[in-house]
Amino acid sequence: MKRLKRWLALILIGAVAHLLVPWPVSAQPPGEEQKAEDVQKQAEEAQKALEIFLREQRVLFKRGELALELGLFYSLDTKETFLRSDTNTVFAKITKRIVLPSLTIRYGLVNDLEFDLLLPFYGYAEQEIDVGLVRPLMSDDGLGDIAGLVRYQVWHERGSSPDVIVDVGFKSRTAGNSLLGTGNWNIGGGITLVKTLDPVVFFSRVGYTYTVGHAGLNRGNQIAFLGGTGFSLNDRVSLSMQVNGIFETENTKLNGRRISGSSQESVSLQLGVTTQLTKYVFVEPLVSFGLTDDAPDVVLGFNVIGIKLPF
Repeated sequence: MKRLKRWLALILIGAVAHLLVPWPVSAQPPGEEQKAEDVQKQAEEAQKALEIFLREQRVLFKRGELALELGLFYSLDTKETFLRSDTNTVFAKITKRIVLPSLTIRYGLVNDLEFDLLLPFYGYAEQEIDVGLVRPLMSDDGLGDIAGLVRYQVWHERGSSPDVIVDVGFKSRTAGNSLLGTGNWNIGGGITLVKTLDPVVFFSRVGYTYTVGHAGLNRGNQIAFLGGTGFSLNDRVSLSMQVNGIFETENTKLNGRRISGSSQESVSLQLGVTTQLTKYVFVEPLVSFGLTDDAPDVVLGFNVIGIKLPF
């Protein structure tokens, strides 16, 4: 009897202890944690692939991630104007053509902070002035203007609030006063808003650019705006459309004197299709149409984008 009581007491104590002490959490089977991380990584990669068309608006690349973008662009622009000389004034049609390949490097410095660098390759430009019986033609070849940009995402989309991205950038005068460049350094910045209403994404940007005068020439500061939308047709193809505008705030100055009628308003409509060829390679044909006289009549472009995960 005493032995039975002792066993009952031990069973009772064990039951009480079992109720009072929390149950240990069973360890995940080997490989389950790694599998969950792989699934999350694949989801992030798939999301990045869908958003490649937003690479100039959002900060897509995290710390150590790299994207290389090869582009080839052809621009055609025609203008009709009056040309003045010392003796008379003639009506002229000016046609300008530019072919320019480029390489854009995008690199994630830290999460939410990205650096972009545009390196134009060796390009060709020509300009023909038609004044009736005379059609002088001038041409240039060489490097275009190098440009760089730092983009920082200060706020992530949450509820009704959009992504907020600020940027600071520059443009050099590596092309000099040739037909491939502007002849001035530029420094500027802007703010971009991106809002998702699945499956459509809306984006807009407002920026200001300061022009640094060189050799007595200053083309004037600029106010830029951008507005557009894009959406994915499926998990490999996305369409985008955007309106780009640049307004010069004042006329061009030459040796401190304003050149009357030299201010410009350039507005264009750009359409693009971004297609994923492989896991890390995308192609993007695009076309842009000028909506004002100061914008190029048409720009044809083709980009090949390759992304590389952290290395």
